[in-house]
Amino acid sequence: MQYEKLVEISDRVLVSPRDIEQMLFILRGGPTKQIEIQRRLGFPKSAMQILPVELSDLITREGDRFSLRQNAQEEVDELQSRRAGFDAQVEARLSYAVEELKSVEQSRDRSYRNFDQFRAVPESTVAKVGLIYQRGDLESRDIILIGDNDLAAVAAGFTGVPKKITVLDIDKKILDLLEELNRQHSLNIETVCYNAKSPFPNSLKSQYSVAVTDPPYTPEGISLFVSRCIGALGRKNGVIYLSYGYSPRAAERALPIQDALTKMGLVIEEVKPGFTKYYAAQSIGSSSALYVCRMTPRSKPIISGKFTGDIYTKTRPK
Repeated sequence: MQYEKLVEISDRVLVSPRDIEQMLFILRGGPTKQIEIQRRLGFPKSAMQILPVELSDLITREGDRFSLRQNAQEEVDELQSRRAGFDAQVEARLSYAVEELKSVEQSRDRSYRNFDQFRAVPESTVAKVGLIYQRGDLESRDIILIGDNDLAAVAAGFTGVPKKITVLDIDKKILDLLEELNRQHSLNIETVCYNAKSPFPNSLKSQYSVAVTDPPYTPEGISLFVSRCIGALGRKNGVIYLSYGYSPRAAERALPIQDALTKMGLVIEEVKPGFTKYYAAQSIGSSSALYVCRMTPRSKPIISGKFTGDIYTKTRPK
């Protein structure tokens, strides 16, 4: 079975394709009780009812036990061998991406403070892409980045696994740099000059599975950029990787952000404090948390049209 098929199944069952893959690897060891699969992978009972139908050419179910079909053993062996080799290949490519981003950093201009730009160190940028890959949200996925001062699209492009990578940014210098790196390395990146205050382009609505953003750290900035991310996501279990930083001495500043995410119908699936490290941004400890937010049937942008308010920390009223 091709991994792309598992991605299609995952979108219908609403579980990670990497977890479906792991289920097949578990069954490779012999018949396994449903409860054991659920404990290891966290699948809900409803998913366990659907998966035997979706994977009917590979697995069977008898009572509470799941097994591989006799003629599926070789196919799953090949899938597991591919995964081991593929993971090693992606790891090597991400290591190369760190060195390439370090080289690029040496010739870059300073970040534009009026756009609340603070560049992440290359190791953090690549670690984020690595996490997205490990969670099953990069391989064979369409990914959009709303702003990309950190050049995460470059790291994603070096892996060679996304179906499509699109970057929207207001800063023409960033777009020019991305286009130059794309020409040099064939990274499958497309760029669009876009001001997030403008309505989201109709041609890009509901076209992506995964969105990544590191927006201005104001309630308005978060609400605007995440709204644009929601507009880009087409599948009901789409995911947003959101960076947000605040000082631990002013933790209450995170409350309006969490409130905005809830109002937009997003579930905060995971938070990784201090995940991203920056060259500057000393006021927030030169780091930010990474929020993994899952779409739900209630997800909708709270800003859909043109926005005229202030979103940047430098211009927003104190």
